[in-house]
Amino acid sequence: MNSVRKALVVLETVADLQPVGVSELAAHLKQPKTSVQRALETLHEASWIRPAVGERTRWELTFRASRLARKAGNHFGLREAALPIMEQLRRETNETIHLAVLDDFEIVLIERLESPHAVRHVEPLGGRAPVLSTATGKAMLSCMDGDEVARVYNEAVKAESQSVAVAPPPSLDALMAELAEIAARGYATTTSWRQDVFATGAVIVAADRRPIAALSVSTPAGRATPENRALHAQLLPIAAQQISEHLF
Repeated sequence: MNSVRKALVVLETVADLQPVGVSELAAHLKQPKTSVQRALETLHEASWIRPAVGERTRWELTFRASRLARKAGNHFGLREAALPIMEQLRRETNETIHLAVLDDFEIVLIERLESPHAVRHVEPLGGRAPVLSTATGKAMLSCMDGDEVARVYNEAVKAESQSVAVAPPPSLDALMAELAEIAARGYATTTSWRQDVFATGAVIVAADRRPIAALSVSTPAGRATPENRALHAQLLPIAAQQISEHLF
């Protein structure tokens, strides 16, 4: 079981850092290179990872991981309900649309539709992101009660303290104040997850208002004009509500 756990951790880290080599993985995980190399070989033999194009000593996910992410969405009917609305949102914004769920204290991407622009922002399917730094994460947190937010916050801060954080996490009080604003206006924004990327996110809720997923529009900062930001802020809550209605 320990070997399985190690291999899964390596797989998740490859997803976060791809394309990535064994030395970088070992340093990031603080594990011996030999054990990381064994896990990589096992994952490669099982067709979960492959050598990156033109970089035989670096690794990236195969489509098997993407297929698993899609099946996770299918299990709850979420992907089927979301895709037509995501396609409409992509046509209206001409930007990349992401669909994500919350897994403990991280965001996991389960679907995306890419922008037609040559310059665009795209996250890998199955990739993970910090809940405190993403528009999708903050949108989902805005629908939780204070105790649940505090639990997720403490776990997220603890995890970020063991890795290289994109930006220092806010205090819990500052986060709660921001979440109240997000809940009031119906959408979240962020520029702190990816450099030169502006994202807007809205929560998809169950019939009891429990957050089950979030939708986002991600755009390079150069196209994040006041007009485009206002358009995304207008369209996203409507799209998220439509998905909720299709689900329930």
